[in-house]
Amino acid sequence: MGIERDYLMRQLMMLFEVISRIIRFRKNGQNENASEEVGYFYKCLAVDLDFVAMSAEEMMRYLTIEKNLTNEHLELVAFVLKEQGEIATTENDKLNFFSKSWFLLDKIERESTAFSVERQLKMAELRAFLDLN
Repeated sequence: MGIERDYLMRQLMMLFEVISRIIRFRKNGQNENASEEVGYFYKCLAVDLDFVAMSAEEMMRYLTIEKNLTNEHLELVAFVLKEQGEIATTENDKLNFFSKSWFLLDKIERESTAFSVERQLKMAELRAFLDLN
């Protein structure tokens, strides 16, 4: 059990570093580099890039049942989906990414026993955007 937990923690830390690079590239206007990092993030999780085209419910089923991702993984996926929404070129794509991100975060929030300020802030940002459209 300890080895599995150590592996999970190392994987989560690595994924968090990738998210940091995605955010940094996006904020510096390097959207192409950010998109490459998004692809790398999904490759590290061994998920098909096509999963983002699924409905939110199908996406949830794919990530939780087929890929057996933990809530911690799902939260990181939600953060990446939000970043994909930030670099999306159309309002429809932005809305799609943001709504899927919110869907995942809402599920995690309902199931989690730990309070997360960062999760609450992301959900508030997403809610504000989704309520305006």
